[in-house]
Amino acid sequence: MGETETHIDVEQDEFIRPTFNRSIRVEARPERLSADAGVLMMREVMERTGLIDWIDAGFDDLRRANQVTHSLPELLRTQLILLAQGWTCADAADHLRDDPAFRLSVSDRRQDVPLRPPSTPHTADGLASQPTLSRLLAAAAEPGNLAVLKEANLRCAQQHCRWLDGRQRYARITLDVDSLPVLVHGQQSGALYNGYYHATCYHPLVLGSADLGHIFGAILRPGNAHTADGARTDLRQYLDWIETHLAWEVTVRGDAGFPADDLLCLLEQRLRPASYVFRIRNYKPLQQLAQPYVQRYLQDLGQRPEQMRQQGFRTHELGYQAKDWKQRRRVVLVIVPPEEEELLPRSFYLITNFDTRAMPAAELLALYRQRGTYEQQLGDFMHTLTPHLSSTTRPQSHYRGQTPRQRQVARDVFNTNQAMLSLNVLAHNLLNLGRCIAERAQTKPGRPKTHGRQSAAMSLRTFRQRYLKVPARVTLHSRRVWISIAPAAAVLWHNWWDYLQRLGSLPMID
Repeated sequence: MGETETHIDVEQDEFIRPTFNRSIRVEARPERLSADAGVLMMREVMERTGLIDWIDAGFDDLRRANQVTHSLPELLRTQLILLAQGWTCADAADHLRDDPAFRLSVSDRRQDVPLRPPSTPHTADGLASQPTLSRLLAAAAEPGNLAVLKEANLRCAQQHCRWLDGRQRYARITLDVDSLPVLVHGQQSGALYNGYYHATCYHPLVLGSADLGHIFGAILRPGNAHTADGARTDLRQYLDWIETHLAWEVTVRGDAGFPADDLLCLLEQRLRPASYVFRIRNYKPLQQLAQPYVQRYLQDLGQRPEQMRQQGFRTHELGYQAKDWKQRRRVVLVIVPPEEEELLPRSFYLITNFDTRAMPAAELLALYRQRGTYEQQLGDFMHTLTPHLSSTTRPQSHYRGQTPRQRQVARDVFNTNQAMLSLNVLAHNLLNLGRCIAERAQTKPGRPKTHGRQSAAMSLRTFRQRYLKVPARVTLHSRRVWISIAPAAAVLWHNWWDYLQRLGSLPMID
């Protein structure tokens, strides 16, 4: 069979002629073109990890089987690929409905069938519509399905361990805990004003790992929630899963909003105690305890300014028990020399249950400072995925272009936004897997021996722009689909695919 094209009726003049160069002619042709050929790479990552099939097996699809046009795996691929490509609005599915690369990447059908007219009334013709994707979110908001999405993000990190690093589990991993604002507009349930961020937002708790670049999960909370609200319960659940499936030992790391006594006791009194390092806010009891050390540092700074600035930092061991603490704990005072335009040094405190011999103060500070990598990854997540949590209590106004017989609202708006946040996190983790393959394909041949990011040069946005946002021309010939891309992109793709082949057989999710 030869090449066939879908003819598009375009109302236009003969050409578009830019005024800056009269030699340019812009015209529309009925060819299969795409600006997002990299969605095929994202589909390959999904297939290699087996995550979509695993979610499908545990997901409760509430739709009537005789009315289903798009299968659940197709809907999941569509939503995740749209998010990964930067299409945050569900209306983008209607805009990209006939995009050949998207049609090939989300479809269950093989060969060139996804690009041909549907053979039956219940065969999908292009991407799912915005209302269909909204019903996916409504189903994902069910408690059982939310639990499936939650574990899917953890399984993604497990696939990183087994697939990319060739291990059953890591010896040690650091679990970073933090929170961030997700700004909203409108009447979203739970969206409240946060005085710290000076904005109406949600304030989710986010757990991840700077070692892997993955986000283990994001728990949606009202906008006025304190940084540590719910952290004790959620942290226990994630620690149990990680210790069972991902790593033998876990170190918990966080900022000053988390080290309350109940959370520290949880980490210390577990059957397998988890080590931790948190920053403590400056308050009077610790300031009084640290005053002699700070004064001594100021004297040395005045006598040997150049030497003290080259020294970098100074640490002192402090034992301290606050009034609401049940026991005395190790606190490390860290004094940092002033910047060039500053006069006084800065100081802060780290609380930990590491023994001084197992983790000296300098190593403890280095461990805590790696938290900056995690904050950078969260910023990359927010700037690349830009989660839009917009589900409200507005009733449905139309269904397939017609007014519905009964206007209904979402079953649980807050849970619907939680489902959308979880899907954004899953899209981030799939992007991170693709990015890690790209980094390793550029730096080291074969399977790497260590886990973690091999290079800090490539952000998720850079990976998307170089590897995924690739224009292509799609042609059909002899039941085969040919996708033509630029030579510069082809070089990157070849390295990526070659490394993918060296990773071996498909991983199994138990």
